[in-house]
Amino acid sequence: MRKAKLAIFTGSDLRSFGGDGKYIIELCKRLKVFDIIVFSYEDDKSARLSKSKIKALSKAKLKFFRSFTIPILKERIPFSFSGLNVLSNLDTFDSIYITDPSVPTIFMMLMYLKMKRAKKKIIFGIHDPGFLRSQPQKNNLTRRILLYLYRPIQKAILFKIPNMHVINTFDLRRLKELGYKGKIYYIPNFLYYDINHIRVKQNKKEFIVLFGGRLSVYHKGIDILIKVIQEVIKANKNIKFHIFGSGEDGQKLVEALSSKYSSNVKYLGFISNDQVENEYLNASLYIMTSRIEAFPLVILEAQAHGLPVIAFDIKGPHDIIKNDFQGKLIEPFKIEDFVEAILYYYELWGAGKLSENYKRQIIDYIFSNYSDKKIIPKLEKMFMN
Repeated sequence: MRKAKLAIFTGSDLRSFGGDGKYIIELCKRLKVFDIIVFSYEDDKSARLSKSKIKALSKAKLKFFRSFTIPILKERIPFSFSGLNVLSNLDTFDSIYITDPSVPTIFMMLMYLKMKRAKKKIIFGIHDPGFLRSQPQKNNLTRRILLYLYRPIQKAILFKIPNMHVINTFDLRRLKELGYKGKIYYIPNFLYYDINHIRVKQNKKEFIVLFGGRLSVYHKGIDILIKVIQEVIKANKNIKFHIFGSGEDGQKLVEALSSKYSSNVKYLGFISNDQVENEYLNASLYIMTSRIEAFPLVILEAQAHGLPVIAFDIKGPHDIIKNDFQGKLIEPFKIEDFVEAILYYYELWGAGKLSENYKRQIIDYIFSNYSDKKIIPKLEKMFMN
């Protein structure tokens, strides 16, 4: 029996190995009933891994293509031989899943399929935290004006897609408020781990606070992270911070912070999966200072290793942190409250309350709600034509 053919278009260069890329790589490993080809545009500036490394990590066929980027708007048009070649093969697939929010790319896909009269199941996956935002991720006057003029065009084209996949309740409500009439699938992200392989440890020697991700100042709140760390160290010099991740405009700031507070802040850079596992094992708390998120996989990862999480009460973390034992959601963007929450968990750690049993409670909860065994069947059903 022929497997259904599924095309997946990424929202970022897979080589950047960000949340979107990791999600697609792990998704492809688990979709056994599909013949999958992943299409990724190339952005050499963001690449952190080689093509060969990415291909080794993924179980699907990968094809990279070039796009032209529109200045300021940062929208992409696949006007290249490789890009047009990709578009010309769209009608050979049964289903097409798009996480790339670039409207010109989506418009060209829709026009090509209409021209070919190819009736395919097209699904737009909303993984972009800035989806239909009223403010740009980098806030300046020029971007605000362009965004104000561009949003109606973006909405008109995106709403031509008959199926939407949302991963948080905020975007679910937002689509309905904006009058979207198509089919909406609400299916959150899933865990990449096997609960039987999770190691749990109570670090009684050091209280380590962990932070990881792309070091984007505005998106990931690196400026906020630095202020939080400085205030915590002023209050308690026994608290240690480990930061992993690389790239973008926040890396130099983190490097400077680590140099200034070398006894308290350890910057690890971009580290391997095994090293990340070791950091989760030895940490007692995970923090996220992001201004915007969709459904942060790193929170699922941290909780899968039993770490309580402190984050701002924004889209994404709001849907994950539902119980007191999971961590704390802080009113955006109150640094003083964030600092107090870290100090609170330090007191719990000092009293021996961040035990292995405590961590197991978090692990059991997060796996019961977000294991791949629970989520993947829903995604398979969504992709079926």
